[in-house]
Amino acid sequence: MGPGSARFLFRAFKRILTGNTVALERMSRMDRALSGEYVFDRAFLEDSVREVCRLAHQSAYHLNGMAKEGYVDLYDAYLSVKDALEDVLSGGMGPLSSRWVLAFSEIGWEMEPLVGLTSAGMAVLGRDMGLPAPDGFAVTTTGMRELAGDRANEVRRRVEEAVLALFSRLGGPCALEAILVSAGLAGDGEILAEIRTDGIEETVQAVADLAGPDTAGIVPGPLARAVCVRPHPTGTVVGALATLAYDKGLPPAMLAVAAPPGSPDLTDRCWISRLAPHDPLRTRLSAKPADIALPGGTPLGLSRDGRRRGSGWLVPEHVALLAELGLAAERAMGGPCLVSWSLSEDGGLLLTGLRPPEAASSEWPDPDAPEPDIAAASDPPLLCGGQIACGGVGAGPVVVLNEDTLPESVPLGSVGVARAAAPVLSRIVPRLGALVAEVGSPACHLATVTREYRVPAVFGLAGATTLNSGSLVTVDAESGCVHAGAVEALLRQATMPGANLASEPEYRILRRLLRHIRPLNLVDPQSEEFVPGRCRTCHDILHFAHEKAVERLLSFDASGKGGLGAARRLREDSPFELGIVDLGGGLEGQVGEVGLSDVSSLPLRAFLEGLVLRDVRRSEPARLRIGDILSGIARTPVNVAAGNLALAARDYANITLRLGYHFSVVDAMISDRPEHTFVAFRFAGGFASGDRRARRAGLIRSVLERLGFRATRKGDLVLGTRKLMERDEALDVMRFLGALSAYTRQLDLEMVGEDDVERFTRRFLETCQAAGLSFPTREGA
Repeated sequence: MGPGSARFLFRAFKRILTGNTVALERMSRMDRALSGEYVFDRAFLEDSVREVCRLAHQSAYHLNGMAKEGYVDLYDAYLSVKDALEDVLSGGMGPLSSRWVLAFSEIGWEMEPLVGLTSAGMAVLGRDMGLPAPDGFAVTTTGMRELAGDRANEVRRRVEEAVLALFSRLGGPCALEAILVSAGLAGDGEILAEIRTDGIEETVQAVADLAGPDTAGIVPGPLARAVCVRPHPTGTVVGALATLAYDKGLPPAMLAVAAPPGSPDLTDRCWISRLAPHDPLRTRLSAKPADIALPGGTPLGLSRDGRRRGSGWLVPEHVALLAELGLAAERAMGGPCLVSWSLSEDGGLLLTGLRPPEAASSEWPDPDAPEPDIAAASDPPLLCGGQIACGGVGAGPVVVLNEDTLPESVPLGSVGVARAAAPVLSRIVPRLGALVAEVGSPACHLATVTREYRVPAVFGLAGATTLNSGSLVTVDAESGCVHAGAVEALLRQATMPGANLASEPEYRILRRLLRHIRPLNLVDPQSEEFVPGRCRTCHDILHFAHEKAVERLLSFDASGKGGLGAARRLREDSPFELGIVDLGGGLEGQVGEVGLSDVSSLPLRAFLEGLVLRDVRRSEPARLRIGDILSGIARTPVNVAAGNLALAARDYANITLRLGYHFSVVDAMISDRPEHTFVAFRFAGGFASGDRRARRAGLIRSVLERLGFRATRKGDLVLGTRKLMERDEALDVMRFLGALSAYTRQLDLEMVGEDDVERFTRRFLETCQAAGLSFPTREGA
């Protein structure tokens, strides 16, 4: 049980898994509380923070035990997050509360009370969600307070530096806008004043004027004001979009208003469908002078007074894009919002402002307007089942996702379909209208991300990947069903206004706490940025510890057995001898040889079931050439004395096979929780010449890829991993790996030509099918 032993590593790993699960379940409970599912109090907030912090620290502790204190920097990351959470609970403004000026690149949602909703919204929509939003900076509530006090000159110098830095990022000077907004813990994001400026000195003076006594009485409290500084919109058309509006005879829609700057008498109004492709439902166009250029080009004609008719400021392409941007902003805000925008001469849309749900609901929708009579879906759903990862209803065209999908290739508002709820997909979630996956659970990492961005999601939905790419579907996450087409009744119900809890103090605190707890910034373990110093939330710490613990477990060398005692010999008709060591719950009994019936380790038993299949073994004698003999003599065999060894626990197995001139390792954890299930496979070596060894490695890689592994090959070395599987699917994978280990023994001697790779691959799969093995995934998955 000493540090470095197999038992020590495995038990530490299990504790990390358990803590990860409990922490994610606690996050899920906090998410449900934020959605208004049940009432909570301050004791709930304090207990939740204490428990999540304890589990994050525990994961860091056990990981360092596994890695011989190789990740001590993770403790520093933990302390930073813990300090931020305690600051929020004590009524503070966050770790950057002492800063007077913050660039958009430094601002996150959790800083809304410090910088105001306008700055936080533009920063997050542009940086994290990839939407067209301007760069800029914020003068914080702290800076505004100091501007009205004895340190005004110091703050002015910081504002001047921020303007210079902004001009540098933008490529040169330009007109700016200084926007005074309400902020602070009781702020609601209201825009109080706007000043257009030109040049550095004028901008600094504008900010100072907004902090002066003339504006101090606009809102109460010393911490109630912040300023957003961004480029002044220069579009030929400007406007606003209410993401939820009502009009007689129409279903809930979006309402866009558009006009040239400074020309309110030329305002167009357009009600837009909330469903892709976001067709206009109704328009009210203003009469326009004949000498004004329009984005749509030539109008339908002129009226008697010489004014244009039948032409709008927005063409259909702009309408659809504006709707997609608005819905993305709505998901980020957690409800209806008011988005301001500008349209440039080249047709580019830019988001220029964001108002809270309260502003949108009070200024735009008419809740008393009669709603249309829309019938519910009469056809049965395409799919039903799974578990709710995030409630709600979303509709859009289907787009198939995998771990290599680039976010920019996914249309806004699409319904993402994935085989597994892999954490790397979290970078795509902000662009989706809904998400379904065949494998995953509500406690997995990706589920937390969908709740963070409020994207309706259903995981563990059998048959999800059979949905046709490009087809329009509606996902009703509340019932776990996917319907063909756009089901207006479900979408209308989803937009019905509920109780406005967002303004309650407890909900504001919970929302801020979650922004230090649940976001997952580290999603790619292969990235150079996957390091402790990049962990900014509890979720980051938990995910980092989990990934590195798996990596440490996979790198364990079982040859020394770590003082585990004598191995028990497998007595089945196996193609080679195998010793088995029980890590706890892996074998029945204490002594003697082991049969299949004595193996209680789920992954090891499945592997052995494939290994002992006689029908899968090749009966042809190996064809040995003189070149192979010379090649083998020149190479050093692996340590045969170490033998073939399996370390087994109830849900874990490490199987090391050392056969003369090659070795392979299978490492597997099979759990009832898909996010904890993984299988790793490593193979290298052989007796034959290099080209034949490479061909056998190519065969192994081909089989692994057909089994759904992410596999790589370099020479005769093959590495493959597969994660996120249901229990039965993972057991089928292990049976195939057992059969593959028996089938490929000495196969390098048979690989004469390149055609043999496909020929032997096909023969192996056919033999497995004839032997009754269930293929665990679709061909080419």
